[in-house]
Amino acid sequence: MRKIQYTGMNFAEIQEFTDNKALAPYEGIGTSMLSILTDDGLLTVNEGDWLVCDDEGSYSVE
Repeated sequence: MRKIQYTGMNFAEIQEFTDNKALAPYEGIGTSMLSILTDDGLLTVNEGDWLVCDDEGSYSVE
């Protein structure tokens, strides 16, 4: 299992972590968010969330 925290300023690291499956960040209600393309659809990641990739390559948010 691998994890990375989305800080709102590390989009390039998130892109690398997800093998370019992250969509460009956007501003929400005073915070940054982004979406990850997964086999199950879009996964929303909010600033401060931890993005987790399990051993099978599936993503989740903590």
